[in-house]
Amino acid sequence: MLGLISSKTPVLETIDSLQRRIDEATKYIAPERLAISPQCGFASSAGGNPLTEADERAKLRLAVDAAHAIWR
Repeated sequence: MLGLISSKTPVLETIDSLQRRIDEATKYIAPERLAISPQCGFASSAGGNPLTEADERAKLRLAVDAAHAIWR
């Protein structure tokens, strides 16, 4: 599991940037053994992270969209 989507900031990564990082990982691990996810939980500290519920949903949607685009 590659935790490539930041749970610390509402800024969305691009699918292109995620693709580049996955391409790098495939130098070491077969692509069919990889998956994509947020880097950790959305409340990984006592105070939580500065994301709204909408931000969190957008991050999860990005993970799904990236997986469909990359592992079609």
